[in-house]
Amino acid sequence: MSIIPSFQPDIYKNGSLRSKYWILVFAVYIILLTIAASRHEPWMDEAQAWLLAKDSSVIDLFVKYLRYEGSPGLWHLILMLPAKLGLSYFTINIFSAVFSALGVWLFLRYSPFPPVIKILFPFSYFVFFQYGVVARSYCLIPPLLFLIAIKYKTKIKHPYQYILLLCLLANVSTHTFLIAAAILFVHLLDVGKMWNQLDKQSKINQALAVSIFGLMAGLLVLVLLPPSDHFVVGHTNWNLGNFIEIGKVMISGALVSDESSKVFWLQKVMSLAIFGVSLLWLRQKKLTFLYLLPLFLILCLFAVKYWNFWHQGILFFLWVFVLWVSFDKDRNKELSKMGKTLLLLVSIVLAVQVYWSTYAVRFDFYNNYSGSYKISEYIKANQLENKKIFVSGWRSIAILPYFNENIFANHNNGSKPRFWVWSATQNQTAIGYNPAVANTIEREQPDIVIFASDHIDPKVTIHIEGYNFGKAFEGYLCWKTGIYEPDFYWIFRKQE
Repeated sequence: MSIIPSFQPDIYKNGSLRSKYWILVFAVYIILLTIAASRHEPWMDEAQAWLLAKDSSVIDLFVKYLRYEGSPGLWHLILMLPAKLGLSYFTINIFSAVFSALGVWLFLRYSPFPPVIKILFPFSYFVFFQYGVVARSYCLIPPLLFLIAIKYKTKIKHPYQYILLLCLLANVSTHTFLIAAAILFVHLLDVGKMWNQLDKQSKINQALAVSIFGLMAGLLVLVLLPPSDHFVVGHTNWNLGNFIEIGKVMISGALVSDESSKVFWLQKVMSLAIFGVSLLWLRQKKLTFLYLLPLFLILCLFAVKYWNFWHQGILFFLWVFVLWVSFDKDRNKELSKMGKTLLLLVSIVLAVQVYWSTYAVRFDFYNNYSGSYKISEYIKANQLENKKIFVSGWRSIAILPYFNENIFANHNNGSKPRFWVWSATQNQTAIGYNPAVANTIEREQPDIVIFASDHIDPKVTIHIEGYNFGKAFEGYLCWKTGIYEPDFYWIFRKQE
């Protein structure tokens, strides 16, 4: 049976042009996304996934390398098709845009929201830019979550379809693994409530479907079990205050809080108010647990282990998913005042994020998101790829997808694999600029030295004895309406 249902909501039964407005919205979205993606320069995290897909076998990926990534391998498996076929590195932008477009199409076609929300949603920040233009595994989250929302009403009748989607969602990232596990737990509670009403075959189907997810989860844990030599394997933070602070930052940032704004505190208050109204609405619909359980698990991961600003988008899509399920219950019915109020607040959230998206796309259009592409062009233009090149910094690997082989003499000994292995013992590539790095350069006397901006203080002036400064290649990771961090590269050439 098909994963995507054949039913048509009432709004699409009317053959009028007005009922097909979403087609025009989708067409405009595709055009703008194509333009934006074509101007985007991938940075290190995007390059890492491509190089893992390009330079590792399926067995090595799952047995050796994913445990260092701390992320499942669905995105890498998808990228293996174009990477192994020798297609251009730009293909990663195309694949990200395609999956983002699939999510938008599902939202426009099947979600229970009114037209104003459907018009704003495709152009909001996390949908359009952060998880659309920026090509990372997160582009898989919207289509999978939305398919789960579509199948939510029939999850008892068709458990295998539902569990298959949960298994796919679990293999996108560690965060979505927690979301999938939490949704499955809620499903088990729902099945338990009506267990006595199910016939024998339905009970068997439910048990087998859940067992499939359990088997997948066990294998995934084995694949991702962190090795003892991982860079950050021992880092944890169990402070309750840290959990609360990170929770406020991430929840509010997923809604209308902009960390670059001068009125950030006001936006934060507004975000928490929207969060509160959402909880009241979900309580009425008896869906509070469906939202709070995965939210709690993700916030625990953020607080205890690791978080970054771009993870706010995961919370945004979780929020949209649960609201979809809640409004789907009353599709084509008159909404209560609270329902109408919440839809107004959702519209405000999306309108704010459309502004963020406009800023970020414009910034990326006129500036380099990463300096890696420009420096790769410089290397090719000056025929430096056959010289002895010394690099420092893990962001330097963002240069390598533009070449057919490893051009760095000191990265993985100049051979494959070209991706960064997050091992404190295996990976000996230089990081930053310090006396030890300077001594290594003096001893090895490479023809070219390249520094990436990670682990280098912007105030420090790099001077290498016997080398002339060549050029700086600027890049800026923009975030909402500001700059998150620089993505620079500096090249030095040995004096003749």
